[in-house]
Amino acid sequence: MKLEIEATADSQWGTNSYLVEDVDTHDAVVIDANFEPEDMIEVVRRRGALVRAILLTHTDGDHIAGLPRLLAEFGPVPVAVHPSEREVITGGRALRTNIPMLLAPLPEADSLEEGKLYRAGSLEFEVLHTPGHSPGGVTLKIGTTLFTGDALFAGSIGRSDFANSDGQALLAGIREKLLIQPEESIVLAGHGAASTIGQEKRYNPFL
Repeated sequence: MKLEIEATADSQWGTNSYLVEDVDTHDAVVIDANFEPEDMIEVVRRRGALVRAILLTHTDGDHIAGLPRLLAEFGPVPVAVHPSEREVITGGRALRTNIPMLLAPLPEADSLEEGKLYRAGSLEFEVLHTPGHSPGGVTLKIGTTLFTGDALFAGSIGRSDFANSDGQALLAGIREKLLIQPEESIVLAGHGAASTIGQEKRYNPFL
């Protein structure tokens, strides 16, 4: 399978959204929904991609803000999230107690669970639970690419100073699930530039 991956980043927090497309079938998913969903919609239109699902690495506001607009554009495609943060999407419960939830709840959400492949059209993702920044943080693996959300960044790691964060769990998940991946694996994070596992193993000062 040949994949094409294209990113957009919003101007508010620099949050990345990604389009992952199977070139042969044009089946695609959007990973995370940043503050400027129109940019992603333009990418999808330009490519003629068929969005089969929206996958969330976690449910901080900057990663879900664009959901209503994306769903209005692409129709009622599945939205998938780790079960421990499902209520943010379906129950309107804010992930952070000090940050209000501003989105209307969705009637349902698919689950992203470790040990279960998530399929969207011809695309198939392995789910790695990488909590610590948030309880339901996941890394999505397809081929040699890892979408790490706010767990691992180029040269940094996610914040763990929120009430429901866990710094030890964050480091454990990175070391036990991400750094064991092949060094040539590409890291596409929730913010910032792309990297590789080898680069992070050698140069990330937090690891």
